[in-house]
Amino acid sequence: MRYRIILAVLVAALCLSVAGPAYAEGTGDDPRPSKNKETSDDVSMEAEYQAWLAEQSSEETSTGEEVGVAAVIAPYRYLWTPSHAQERSYWCGPATVQIVDDYFGTPASQYDISKYLRTTRDGTDFTRVDDALRYFTGHYDYTYRTCTSHADFRSRVQYGIKTKGHPCVVDMNVDGSAMNCYVFDHPGHIVPIEAFDWRYGTVRLNDPYDESYYRSHGGSTFGHRTYPVGQISNAVMSHFRHAIVY
Repeated sequence: MRYRIILAVLVAALCLSVAGPAYAEGTGDDPRPSKNKETSDDVSMEAEYQAWLAEQSSEETSTGEEVGVAAVIAPYRYLWTPSHAQERSYWCGPATVQIVDDYFGTPASQYDISKYLRTTRDGTDFTRVDDALRYFTGHYDYTYRTCTSHADFRSRVQYGIKTKGHPCVVDMNVDGSAMNCYVFDHPGHIVPIEAFDWRYGTVRLNDPYDESYYRSHGGSTFGHRTYPVGQISNAVMSHFRHAIVY
C-alpha cells in the first residue's frame, strides 16, 4: 500500500510537470479553428478600407508621375498605449483588450474581459477580440479581417493606426529564432500594435507577455517593443488565421 501511494504521488507530480508548460508559454491563443461571423458593418468597413487602398494607389501613381517616386514621404504614426502584463499565462487575449481599452479610457479588468471572451486554458478565440473591443471601448468600428498578403498586412496596420486612429491587434505565430526579443517559439500569441513607421520599416508592439518571467532564459518581451515589420508580418502570416483586428 505504501509503495502504491508513493507511485501515485510520483505519477501526479510527473503529470503536473508535463502539463504545466502548456499554460506557461504565453500561447493564450485558442488553436482550434473557428470562423469569424461577419456582419453588415464588417462588410461596410471592408468596403471603406478597399476605397482607401485604391485612393492610396492612385495618389502614389500620381505623385510618382509628377515628381518622382523618391519624393513620396513614407507614412508613420505613433500611438502610446498603457502597458498591462497578462495576469495568467494564457491571458494574452484579455490583457491585450485591456491595453487597448485603457488607451481609450478606464479599462475593464482582465477577469471581466476573459469572461466576455470566453477564454479558457486553451486560450482566447481570436475571432471574438473585435467584439470585445467594441463592447469595452465603445468604438464600434473595430473589425476582424484576414490579411491576403504581407503587403495587405502592412496596409491594414497603416489604415488602422493612422487613418482610424486605433491600436491594432494581431494573432502571431512566434518563431523565437526569428524575432528580436523572443527566445522560444509560441504557436499563438495575441498582442497589440500601437505604432508603425514605414520610413524605417518598423512596427511597435505593447506586448502583455514577458517571456523572461515565464521561461528560464527567456527574452525581455514585455511592454513597448519595436520590431522590423517583416518579423511581425511573417509572424502573422505564418499563423493559420492571417488575421488582424483594427
